[in-house]
Amino acid sequence: MDTAPATEDKPIDTHRRTLLLGVASAALAQLSGCGGGGGSSMMGQSNSTSLVDPAAAAAAERNLPIVPLDDGVADGSGGRQFALTVQRGNSQILSGVSTPTLGYNGAMLGPALRLRTGERTTIRVRNDLDEVTTAHWHGLLVPPEVDGGPHQPIAPGAFWDASFTVANPAATCWFHPHAHGSTGREVAGGLAGLLIVDDGTVGPTVLPATWGIDDVALVLQDKRFTADGRIDYTLTANDHVVGYAGDRLLVNGMFGPTWRAPQQWVRLRLLNGCNARILMLRLSDATPMLQIANEAGLLGVPLARGTLTLAPGERAEVLVNFSSASTGQVTRLLASTAGSGMGMGMGVGAATGTEVTALTMRVELPRQPGAMSSPPARLSPRPAVSAAPGATVRSFSLDGGMMGSPFTINGRSFDIARTDLAVPPGVVEIWRFVNATAMVHPMHVHGVRMSLLSRDGSAPAGYEQGLRDTFVVDAMQTVTMAVQTPTSASAVPLMFHCHILEHEDAGMMGQFITS
Repeated sequence: MDTAPATEDKPIDTHRRTLLLGVASAALAQLSGCGGGGGSSMMGQSNSTSLVDPAAAAAAERNLPIVPLDDGVADGSGGRQFALTVQRGNSQILSGVSTPTLGYNGAMLGPALRLRTGERTTIRVRNDLDEVTTAHWHGLLVPPEVDGGPHQPIAPGAFWDASFTVANPAATCWFHPHAHGSTGREVAGGLAGLLIVDDGTVGPTVLPATWGIDDVALVLQDKRFTADGRIDYTLTANDHVVGYAGDRLLVNGMFGPTWRAPQQWVRLRLLNGCNARILMLRLSDATPMLQIANEAGLLGVPLARGTLTLAPGERAEVLVNFSSASTGQVTRLLASTAGSGMGMGMGVGAATGTEVTALTMRVELPRQPGAMSSPPARLSPRPAVSAAPGATVRSFSLDGGMMGSPFTINGRSFDIARTDLAVPPGVVEIWRFVNATAMVHPMHVHGVRMSLLSRDGSAPAGYEQGLRDTFVVDAMQTVTMAVQTPTSASAVPLMFHCHILEHEDAGMMGQFITS
């Protein structure tokens, strides 16, 4: 097997960890005894709610639900149409319990829409809820008018058409609601779906591509439940500060599922769809996963990862080798919390709390005809974004969230009536995100191509290179991005915000226009 180095994981900066421990400890001391939300206190609580292992919960074995793949309908003029209905339903998340949930075209979650680069596409969204929602195409390069942010609300009973030409390279993107103030609750309720972009450069002869067999999507989300089995989104004081955390980690809407894998190389498309929890993932047999893509597209070469850390909104594609596995062999996808808010800056990638089984993978299917025999030595990514000397530099300070203070960017909480900045179309700028808090903030910028230039002056690791749409800014850290602005001018705003959804809902979001 021709692969990159054995691991791309970076060691923790212990000096910085010590400094941040002092910061976080002071912050926790300030918060002890403070109420809010559900009236709980930060005192005596961990950074996040501990996860429960399916085995410890005596969960009955159930098959992994395969995310349905929707190819849409050709419209006869070279375009393609999709239809999504936002609806309520009931789901069996926990064995033997019926839980009220939200979903697209079903009771919970949604399909994977297969989009084609260069193709004119229309997605019609119908809102059958009794509340306003939106549908944001997270990671897609679309005009602001159809981005699906807070400026495109869909009223109860109404339709909304998003029409655009797919401009992304091959990538795993996703869609979710983005109505300001209710995003966290609606995502926790089950609203999330996938966008699989095919640019024609990667086919079944190069990478696993048989959907549901050797090309499998895994939507990872944590939730907690009331005694009668309802999703509990009553926010505690801890949730208000560090984001919502559940005690059950779900995969494709199910707790503790089992996937029956084929005896061959497989491709896993991983989405961290959690509201706030940052996940550290590894395989139980300690074999590496070969990462072939981050959230915005392919890497230059496959990278061997002993552990993989994903923040909310981030995606990764990995290859796992079951070619030599015996029938019945079991490998588990293990998950732990890589911090989730307060004190997470003590080392992103440093596991905290209990490690649980997210997914049991049992080799039971025979090798499929034409299966990939070995991973490619090189991939075909789109070029990263680079900034020329003299490029405009903009700074964004991430602030607040302590002692009841609002979450802000550059000292301002989100105001939908305010434009925070105007950028010229079709240029590359340098955007610096300076985290002044003791919490981690995964940042997402809508509608732009961008690449990571540095973290506190250090070059990005291999798995962080290429195109990005979501990136982690650790506590007290400065992250510098090269940002290619949208090519066309528009007075309709695009958003930049923290993807801890409770931070976003609480105001850590801004908006920009191109002019």
